[in-house]
Amino acid sequence: MHFSSRSFLSLGLIAAFAPVARAELVADSAVTLDGYQVVETRAAPLTIPGLADLQQQLVLTPGGAEAFSADRYLRGRASTVDDTFALSPGVIAQSRFGSDEARISIRGSGLQRTFHGRGLRLLQDGVPLNLADGSFDMQALEPLSAAHVAVWRGAAAPAHGATTLGGAIDYITRNGRDAAPFSLRLEAGSWDYWRAGLSGGGTAGRLDAFATFTAQGQDGFRDHARQLNRRAFANLGLRWSDTVETRFYVTAVRTDSELPGNLTRAQLETNPRQAAAGNLALDQRRDFDLLRVASRTSGVAGDTRWDVVAAWSYKDLDHPIHEVIDQLANDLVLGANVVHPATLGGRAHRLHAGVQFQRGTIESANFANLGGRRGALVAAAQQTASNIEAHLEDQIALGSGFTLVLGGAAAHSSREHERRLGATPSYKFEYNRVLPRAALRWEARDVQAYVAIGDSFEPPSFSEALTLLAPRHAQHARTLEIGSRGTRGALRWDVSLYRSAVHGELLSLDHDQNPSTPAATINADRTLHQGVELGFDLDLLGQAWNAPRPDHRLVLRAAWTWGRFTFDDDSLYGSNTLPGLPPHLVRGELTWENAAGWYAGPTFTLSPSKTYIDFRNTFAADAYAIAGFRLGRRQPSGFSWFVEVRNLADRRYAATTGVIENAAGNDQPQFLPGESRGFFFGTDFRW
Repeated sequence: MHFSSRSFLSLGLIAAFAPVARAELVADSAVTLDGYQVVETRAAPLTIPGLADLQQQLVLTPGGAEAFSADRYLRGRASTVDDTFALSPGVIAQSRFGSDEARISIRGSGLQRTFHGRGLRLLQDGVPLNLADGSFDMQALEPLSAAHVAVWRGAAAPAHGATTLGGAIDYITRNGRDAAPFSLRLEAGSWDYWRAGLSGGGTAGRLDAFATFTAQGQDGFRDHARQLNRRAFANLGLRWSDTVETRFYVTAVRTDSELPGNLTRAQLETNPRQAAAGNLALDQRRDFDLLRVASRTSGVAGDTRWDVVAAWSYKDLDHPIHEVIDQLANDLVLGANVVHPATLGGRAHRLHAGVQFQRGTIESANFANLGGRRGALVAAAQQTASNIEAHLEDQIALGSGFTLVLGGAAAHSSREHERRLGATPSYKFEYNRVLPRAALRWEARDVQAYVAIGDSFEPPSFSEALTLLAPRHAQHARTLEIGSRGTRGALRWDVSLYRSAVHGELLSLDHDQNPSTPAATINADRTLHQGVELGFDLDLLGQAWNAPRPDHRLVLRAAWTWGRFTFDDDSLYGSNTLPGLPPHLVRGELTWENAAGWYAGPTFTLSPSKTYIDFRNTFAADAYAIAGFRLGRRQPSGFSWFVEVRNLADRRYAATTGVIENAAGNDQPQFLPGESRGFFFGTDFRW
């Protein structure tokens, strides 16, 4: 890693605060003395919300949202974002070749990206992981460090720090007050896959601490697909009083990934394990080091909750592709939030306001690629991105179960590229947008329904601007959404229907694309994103979810995501489908589980429609269906284990695809094969 003096100056600015939940007592241990039970208690963290706190925020959200425990994906291989979000409605997460590199999209956000994400706000403990230009890396996430995960889809997210079309995803890490003193997880499987995670936590008076170290490697299902990741996460909480707490976070990541590249459909069907010839010749890889330091201080004063957050991150990227890209990035984040319940005019109100500032610089240099080594310097620049975002929301109780939600956000962003060498000229763009939002929520017992309308806003990242020769606009959208969530007996559900009218969507519409060079991105005129997101849990034995836990359940869990993303009467493309994402994606499992922690059953993924690879809609990936099976036992302490087989029938299919402007009806190297039949097993030891 290379650290500049400005990096260490940035470190000195980090002191912070964050969204806070009320202090509550949780049982730590219990003993019986003379017939009386004496329970030792310890205060739950103020700075890290528990799953119940997140689910309460979900109840207050008039829009698509979910919060789930990490135990959901730890019952099998827990390696990629595909594994993490397999049962999340609305989240399309497709691994490129069984590694962390993936396409991740909500409601068509960043639909052209199969790498280096865009269109979502990715958070860790409420603090952005995105660089200031909006991009993010899946390799910065470690699923084994999370206690639970929250997802706010689309326009539901501004109150959680996101103004993008896709929304926000927050990984909530474990802490010293809820983590096991010692935990070891081991996974292994096909293609020399292995993962090891060691963690532990504890308390000492007003202090608590948690740390985890993980390492993961694989040769990969395909040639030239080796990956080696090493990640360390730690947090330290200091309870100043019963109402104020500060928590410090440190993250260190070193990740090395070979890139096997895209194949034609014919190559996929003949030999899906091969790498693209150009990727081999250029030894294409994506390697980077990341260091991130953050803090949040949370407090309560009467009924008011407040928080302030801050973070500094440093990333050193070495990325041989068509050229060798070398980037050193420094990013600073500062933010504050307040939640205040009040009574005005005889009606209950819940006010939520916040502001966030982010600024990042990238020292960028491009070299000729000589078989993966650096040749002559061909481009150099300093890139600076900054954002100021503020949001305000008021939830007003109307009576009879109805709540009116009024609010919005305002954003100012700038993108500056200072050329030092190369063809891309210097530029500086500024973007401003006010994003109103209104919603009506109704709830009775265990059922909730809502209708909402709100705006989103996304300036281009530097990846879109690299080929910029003329001014570029930010994309913005207005989304109408209706939905419901609830529990009735043996059924739990979450369903959202949405329609987004998008203006200026960032799409690669240049007509002279060369697969070996970056595509030029421009603003499309008008596009439509609309769809249905449905997730449910149904106990086929009829056991109610609100009743005490039964001895046995037979549960059908499924997530169906339907998205229709099209041009809106475009002069060239008409109403063509936007390529890259499957119209339908159904994922699920049928699982027998019992109170002792045993579980077993099949898993399945179904993509029943073809997926276009080009904006002209002339060539597509085929529909596919794959199945697997999982068996194991998971317990809160002691020994847990699993055995899993994936793609039982050994189908050949495209897990995801690239995107081009016009395939002219011909097979193109835009297909990324899914993994063949694979076997995995894992163990957990927790004391």
